[in-house]
Amino acid sequence: MSFFDKIKAIESLRNADFRMFFLSRLFDSLSMNIRQFSLSLLVYYLTGSAAWLGYLTLARAIPLLFFSPITGALADRFEKKTLIIWASVADVTIAATIGVSLTTGYLSPANHGSWIFLVFMSFCDGISTIFKGPSTDAMVIEIVGEKLITNAIALNMAGQNTLRLLGPVLAGVAIDRWGYEPSYYTMAVLYALSLFFMLFVPYTGKRNNRIGGNIVGDIRDVFVYIKKEPNILYILIVVLCMVFFSMPYMALLPVFQDVLHIGATKLGFLQFMSGLGSITGSVFLASMPTNKKRGLLLILGGLVLGVSLVGFSFNTVWGVAIGLMVGIGLGQSSRMTLPVALLQTYTKPEYRARVMSFYGLNIGLSSFGSFFAAMLVAAIGVQWSVGGMALIMVGLSVAALLFVPRLRKLD
Repeated sequence: MSFFDKIKAIESLRNADFRMFFLSRLFDSLSMNIRQFSLSLLVYYLTGSAAWLGYLTLARAIPLLFFSPITGALADRFEKKTLIIWASVADVTIAATIGVSLTTGYLSPANHGSWIFLVFMSFCDGISTIFKGPSTDAMVIEIVGEKLITNAIALNMAGQNTLRLLGPVLAGVAIDRWGYEPSYYTMAVLYALSLFFMLFVPYTGKRNNRIGGNIVGDIRDVFVYIKKEPNILYILIVVLCMVFFSMPYMALLPVFQDVLHIGATKLGFLQFMSGLGSITGSVFLASMPTNKKRGLLLILGGLVLGVSLVGFSFNTVWGVAIGLMVGIGLGQSSRMTLPVALLQTYTKPEYRARVMSFYGLNIGLSSFGSFFAAMLVAAIGVQWSVGGMALIMVGLSVAALLFVPRLRKLD
């Protein structure tokens, strides 16, 4: 047995199919991180308005809200890999289209109202996400099995966050020096690489012949199933609260340039530090010897995330913000890894993609938190808007820790 075979944290990577899946998700995540960073900055550059950052987030959330259960039902009926491939083709097209619009000058401050095109592109990105999200989440356990599910998801998070260290930093430097076009053409190439590696991942699972004759019935069945499974319901509620009260900082991060008096390069470095914290948390979760106490770790991760966000929101010193972003990354690693692992563990295989679509639906609902926070900026400022919601998250995390034993005891 080689030295690498003894390392618990990389156990899932011994599976050749998972390695291809891992590489595909790696490039997809890198492109997504560049997109989140560049798109928000681009809208703020074109409009100078925090409200439009809220509209951007809301546009992407609409498909997540209204169509996630449908795409989850489709993923339980048909081959998940096929849905992922077509969604990846759409991602390449969206990124290339924005790049061409910038190169031709259509998207520019001189062309008043051109930013509405970006809102439409954000809507299209939301459609791509609802097809890709439930399928990729549900495929992991089919590739590696239940025993390695936490390890595999944590490894995905660690790999994605490793590239997240570089993505925003390089994008920030490129934007400051050459404008926005290089970021979008790079995104298109990265999405194409993600598609390439997904082609080598085998089709997993089987067509679910036990599902009823229509999509509406499939969705009704999963509602009944979730209602009968309190563990799944608890996890979904926790995810909704964590994302609703924490994600506004992501949407409004460009506004913090004014609070911290920095440019795109330093803002990208803050994202780098958040990624560093996420990697640390993901490696810890991947190295766990067992699947015990995952519910408790989820609550503690929410508490760390909330406290770090409160500090970041009211801080005005860039050097201090660097350390706080590490804490935010640590909390985010728990938020992104443990709910997916727990949901896949506690869900029957025939319902798995549909349940994961409700995970995506939760993220769509939480986008209203970002929209609400963006609308509050004009009245109370970005610090109280983001910090106030983070304070609520801290309170909810403490309440869950003290008064919800079922959640604490989830393994």
